Amino acid sequence: MIDSPSPSTLCCHRTSLAVLKTSGDSVRKYLQGQITQDINLLTPNTPIYTAVLSPQGKMIADMHIIDIGNELIMITESAYAAALVERLHRFALGHDIRLGQVEALSVLSVQGENAQQIIQSIKQPIEACIEMHEAANQGNWLIMANTDIHKALHQMLGVYSEEDLENAAIIYGTPRFGRDWDASIHPLNANLIEMNGVNFDKGCYVGQEVTSRMHWRNGIKKKLYHIKIEGNLCNTPCPIQSTCNIGMLTSAATDTSGEHFGIAHLPIESVENNTPLSLENGSPITVLKACHA
Repeated sequence: MIDSPSPSTLCCHRTSLAVLKTSGDSVRKYLQGQITQDINLLTPNTPIYTAVLSPQGKMIADMHIIDIGNELIMITESAYAAALVERLHRFALGHDIRLGQVEALSVLSVQGENAQQIIQSIKQPIEACIEMHEAANQGNWLIMANTDIHKALHQMLGVYSEEDLENAAIIYGTPRFGRDWDASIHPLNANLIEMNGVNFDKGCYVGQEVTSRMHWRNGIKKKLYHIKIEGNLCNTPCPIQSTCNIGMLTSAATDTSGEHFGIAHLPIESVENNTPLSLENGSPITVLKACHA
């Protein structure tokens, strides 16, 4: 594992994120039946985090949606962008919507205590900006043209790679779909509630029956937790044990002071009972908190 940079100066071109745009007279009505969060919560001043599920309740992609007036911007992992676009197009018959990835746009992440000063110094056009604390208590995502991001980064100090940002996010306690969990884990067992990504009063959407049943019938048995690791790290993913293997260390990173942190998928009961936990190499772990928005 590599050391994380100081979050006070962390700026990163998030090339692993894709920017999608959608518009049309019935786009909100259509999305309301497709996403886990209530589209009515989305305003020009309030973006939403949400997920798109299969009819069986399995994760297809998560995304942040931003209202910029005549269009909606969606930000998702590049690895899942094509599947998300295909899935949303598949059931759009009869709806007036336009949807696709905009490859000329991407995300500039600015994290840390100087985030606002850095943003104010940017001279290039910013299409949209949302508050996003992915690696520090203060942070933003800026949606900009790729060429403008490159120009802005040339004027900045504290420019880091995506590997650096990934490590800083792990140390901060931010999980990511595709790194810390996958479609084999139901989103409610991966903190979709804690991440403000689901609404249980909005009505029907694809995958809603399975998701609601888990919620109301106490089917949520595991969560993602931010942990601290004493001793040596293991390569991830790595089993976490008490008297037997009960969870998984999904990602880990080391900060500049040499302390180890990670994201772990653990039984809620074990955490609530303060069960002693360790990696398979014997390194003890301390659970700091459940991962949340």
